[in-house]
Amino acid sequence: MALSLFGTTDPFFGNMERAMDRAFSRALTGMDVGALKPAMTGPAGASTTAHPMDIVETKDAYLLHADAPGFSPSDINVEMADGMLTISGKKTEEKADESEGKVVRRERHFTQFTRSFALPESVKEDEIAASLDKGVLCVKVPKAEPQPKPQPKRIQVTAA
Repeated sequence: MALSLFGTTDPFFGNMERAMDRAFSRALTGMDVGALKPAMTGPAGASTTAHPMDIVETKDAYLLHADAPGFSPSDINVEMADGMLTISGKKTEEKADESEGKVVRRERHFTQFTRSFALPESVKEDEIAASLDKGVLCVKVPKAEPQPKPQPKRIQVTAA
């Protein structure tokens, strides 16, 4: 007998139960259960919800933290362009080692995410750094001194 999280080995009923849970949750609470539970999967097993991130503002920098278990630094891309910081990651499915036995259920799958953030003008774009430690991605965006706003200039109006 195969192990099953939802009490059935039929994938139709498992998917149907999750869809019903989401529908009732939206109707009764106004919240999408997908935002509170692990992401549902879309085509090819890709995650369909936004990757959660924490943003902390310190005196000197903004710190963005995201869980990235199983990701390696080569799986993650951090880019800065036109005032937008984009963080993305892509992890492919590991092939099962059938020498240990037959896989009866696979819940770890291909996943990818992309998040973009508009940054304030007062950041040091050239000093943005990212590190991955024990499955947690940390992106540090150092703050710069804000540029003083130019004083309004009075324009003389003359008679034509």
